[in-house]
Amino acid sequence: MMTFRLPLLVPVVVGLLLFVMAPVTADESGNGAVDGLPMFAATYELRRNNLRAAELSRSLSCEDNVCEFRSRGQTVGLADLVLRGRINEWTRFRLDDNGGLVPQEYHYRQEARGDNNEFRRLFFYPEEERVTSRGDDTWEKSIAGETMDELLSQLRLLLAVRAGETEMTFSVVDDDGEVDEYHFEVTGRETIDTGEGSLETIRVERVGGSSKRRTRMWFAPDLEYVPVKVQHERIDRETYTATLTSLER
Repeated sequence: MMTFRLPLLVPVVVGLLLFVMAPVTADESGNGAVDGLPMFAATYELRRNNLRAAELSRSLSCEDNVCEFRSRGQTVGLADLVLRGRINEWTRFRLDDNGGLVPQEYHYRQEARGDNNEFRRLFFYPEEERVTSRGDDTWEKSIAGETMDELLSQLRLLLAVRAGETEMTFSVVDDDGEVDEYHFEVTGRETIDTGEGSLETIRVERVGGSSKRRTRMWFAPDLEYVPVKVQHERIDRETYTATLTSLER
């Protein structure tokens, strides 16, 4: 789920993945996979309808059982001339004894022309079943079960698809501390053209949301079941499509 809150870059994947992972060895990266979680660095091109709007990058690194998943996005072309927006966010989490993802801290910063700057930090305390927010808004809310930030939920979806699940539901805490349920299901297979060539993929769609919006993702089994394309469509209005352009192995 990559989220863009800038006026020209609406949520492309609501709480879902938009990144590519490539397994690397410890000799190549200095950080090997942790409990089957591969390290990666990838870039994407985001288009609004058929116009190039932004460049995106994602990376995952781990040390021992603590990992950081980072995302960066910036407007390009006409969108950059009008808006000049930048988004940097990262989530830090640990792996539990069963390889589950346990959220710890989330940072989000948006900088753009006009009154479009945003900053927030979330701190998770799973053992105490609570989360706190600092930044533009300060609050504390109770949470239960496997509840995580939006960025981490994107990684969680990847793992679910790779595990062979065909229907998935995740609990995600939003900017106001409200917990939303995201529902997805596998809907087919397709061959997708990317910067890394044509790849066989598994198509996943968000279900149960607005009938006027549709979010779809394509996961490549040859790349550890990670998405190489994400599309967010506002019916009869506009379509945002992010496609993998390059991948560091």
